[in-house]
Formats: sequence, C-alpha cells, structure tokens
Amino acid sequence: MTAFSRTPALLLLLAFAAGLASPARAQSAVAEGRKLAFDRGKGNCLTCHVIKGGDLPGTIGPELKDLKAKYPDRNELVAIIFDETKRNPQTMMPPFGRNRILTDQEISAIVDFLQTL
Repeated sequence: MTAFSRTPALLLLLAFAAGLASPARAQSAVAEGRKLAFDRGKGNCLTCHVIKGGDLPGTIGPELKDLKAKYPDRNELVAIIFDETKRNPQTMMPPFGRNRILTDQEISAIVDFLQTL
C-alpha cells in the first residue's frame, strides 16, 4: 500500500475523531463560561443581570436570555463584553476585555454559555 492510498482513510479517521471531540470541547467551554458568568469575583454578570439559574441577580442590565437570537453574530456579543463603551459610551457595563478583567478566552467561554440561554 502506498502513502497515497492510505491518505483518504487517514483523513476519514481524523475527521471522525475531530467530530467526536468537538461536542465535549464545546460543553467544556459552556461550563467554563457559566462558571465565569456566575463568579462574583471574575465575570460577575449576576451583579447587573438576571440569568436563569443564577442567585441574587441585579436589575441594572437587561435579563440575559435568547441571546443567540438577539446576537446571531457571536462577534457582536464578544465586542459588547470586551468593551461596550465603543458602541455605547454611556453604558454602565465594565469593559471586561479592555480592562483585562477577562481574557479573550474567558470572554469566548462566556459567550458560548450566553448563547445557550
């Protein structure tokens, strides 16, 4: 068997393996995002927002629900969390990314979680 004849089988095996790992990785990001969003010392989303499953929510910001429908482009939600003052200079929302409260990876995980609400 030549290297060329094994290539399709190898590619199929890699694609299958990637497909199996992807849902677990996505679930992990959602769980991490939920943890960060509810963490009073990190994301702290509950200080201002009602989020299903969260305790003692605030009412300064809007309830966080149906966000995937409201923001089908996840990059818009990332931008809001990173620095909402660019879009709305009068916002009360802290610029989590600009002020390095959250890393890009943490913001991405929070967005993954918010899109499940």
